[in-house]
Amino acid sequence: MINAPILIIAIPLLSAFLIHLTKYTRFKRAAELLAILALLGSGLALFSTIGHVFSGEVIYYDLGSWPAPFGISLAIDPLSFFFAAMSLGIGLMIIIYSLGEYFYARRYYSLLLIALTGILGIILTRDLFNMYVFFEMLAVASYVLVTYKHKARTIVASFKYLIITEAAWVFFLLAIALLYVLCGSLNMDSIANIMPLIYHSNQQTIWLVFAIMMVCFGIKSGMFPLHTWIPEVHSQAPTAVSSLLSGLILKVGLYAMLRTFYLFFGTTLMLEGNVSNIIILFGVVTVVFGACMALVQNELKRLLAYSSINQIGFILVGIGLGTELGLTGALFHIFNHAIIKVGLFFCAGIIISQIGFWEISRMKGVWHKMPAATFAFCLLSLAVIGIPPFNGFVSKMFIVEAALLAGNYWLLLPLFLGIILTAAYYFRVIQTFFSPQEFKRKEDFVPTPVGPFEHFSTFFLVGLCLLVGLFPQIVLNIIQPAVKVLLP
Repeated sequence: MINAPILIIAIPLLSAFLIHLTKYTRFKRAAELLAILALLGSGLALFSTIGHVFSGEVIYYDLGSWPAPFGISLAIDPLSFFFAAMSLGIGLMIIIYSLGEYFYARRYYSLLLIALTGILGIILTRDLFNMYVFFEMLAVASYVLVTYKHKARTIVASFKYLIITEAAWVFFLLAIALLYVLCGSLNMDSIANIMPLIYHSNQQTIWLVFAIMMVCFGIKSGMFPLHTWIPEVHSQAPTAVSSLLSGLILKVGLYAMLRTFYLFFGTTLMLEGNVSNIIILFGVVTVVFGACMALVQNELKRLLAYSSINQIGFILVGIGLGTELGLTGALFHIFNHAIIKVGLFFCAGIIISQIGFWEISRMKGVWHKMPAATFAFCLLSLAVIGIPPFNGFVSKMFIVEAALLAGNYWLLLPLFLGIILTAAYYFRVIQTFFSPQEFKRKEDFVPTPVGPFEHFSTFFLVGLCLLVGLFPQIVLNIIQPAVKVLLP
């Protein structure tokens, strides 16, 4: 248990390199099996800490036995536990889905494990520069994963992703340098302790640091107007990689925002400096913009990409409200959106692999040939809209209720407008799927066989959406202690 923080990161990272040695074994599925065992091992290390973490203990691990603030520390508290558990669960579902597509693809599973290692490192580290290193690890792996099928459009999308995000991380290094000059340390807990003392004497520098971090994490999480890489990359990447991008990589940007803003600036400084209002404003614009853009899309995966931007806006509103109920709704919607959107991308991948085109207008009558995938898509659409008894209803209800209790009545209009527009663009797709006409497949197109792995992972997520919607306390029992980390 004491070594759990480093084991959670080291097991998938070591397995990513060991996967390449499986070519010398006779067992053909060795790479896939090792990837699954790596996540299960990492998950076992994480859940070995559950009793200590939720009893109020923070589990620290000092690399090289150098204590903070001199060394690099990893830590597991309820907030990092929640995000790490979600990342491992979603990562496992992505690997299971991939089993039907990437036979013996050692390079693919190795890159996937490196990306998940980067995500887990960002979540567990308490060193700001180390967070930057893990973000870069995640970025490099995801750039290559996007171009895995070596098509011209995927290479262009990945290059756009590279330029935008790497430019952001250059500025993130500037923010790190400024904080080091001000605080004399890069340990996040040390910075949090010193920040209230230096805030009033260095307000302009602190505001500059906040602005840089807001831009960097806004790019990573898909906040308007920093979203421009998302539609291209999500729509062009392989389905499993699109699921990783929407389900986890966007969420890790939100985690970094939550961890740094509430730890460094605290609730008092956020309210005093109107930081909360800035986040709410960006959240509202993101809700409406994402919904409007999704409404006019004709490519299915591009529609799902703009839908992700739309839902990120709801989460930003909850983060900006800064109340216990608002943050509970934000964290709950992070979890809900992760499982819903991963399931939707799985459905889209199954449908596209069978019909050979991406345009929604050409998918009339899809349900005739693919009733299972169509049925799953419909249920997941109801969940993301926020229709009971699915999980999306509960988290959106928390955010709306938090806005009312905070006296921000004006938020009701954009939030309900976002919900209505979400219903409009998803019901447009569903109506097309259930059209009496039947689609015509390309004459030279050979459908890719869809096996049990794709269907299992998709319907598992559908069932999880329904289970969490009916019994939300299952997830709230983990979220509520995580909120107390942000609001001590």
